[in-house]
Amino acid sequence: MDDVVIRASRPADMPAVADLRWRWSVDEGGATPAATTAEYRAAMSAFAAAHPGTHWCVVAEQDGTVLGMAWLALTERPPTPDRPQRRLTADVQTVYVHPDLRGGGVARRLVTALLDVADGLGVERTSVHSSVDGETLYRRLGFGDARLLLQRPPEA
Repeated sequence: MDDVVIRASRPADMPAVADLRWRWSVDEGGATPAATTAEYRAAMSAFAAAHPGTHWCVVAEQDGTVLGMAWLALTERPPTPDRPQRRLTADVQTVYVHPDLRGGGVARRLVTALLDVADGLGVERTSVHSSVDGETLYRRLGFGDARLLLQRPPEA
């Protein structure tokens, strides 16, 4: 997979990023879309344009085609006496690699690129809501269980 380039996404990549998410959710996951592919591409492009400071996307590109993606969502936290300046936490989101590239370390490279961004920004904590398939990857990259990190599902 030496011919796969991991890089920051550009606005022109967003339709391809949308197509990957569509493939993951609709084609592979069986979700019922609430929009056409064109509408979804526009929504993804609008989202990226509206959130440049809080959502970072990196892509995996091979021969000029985007075949993988990963997002990092940043959340600002209130200051504390020991950290009166900017405090950030981050969440790795929407990591997907096209089936043709799976098993070659592309997901690891995508997530590592996001962790480098998080480290460069001084993020205090980076979390991920992993799939069963992704758990091993995240643990190898240093993610572990957090005893008091709780979540409340919307139906509660």
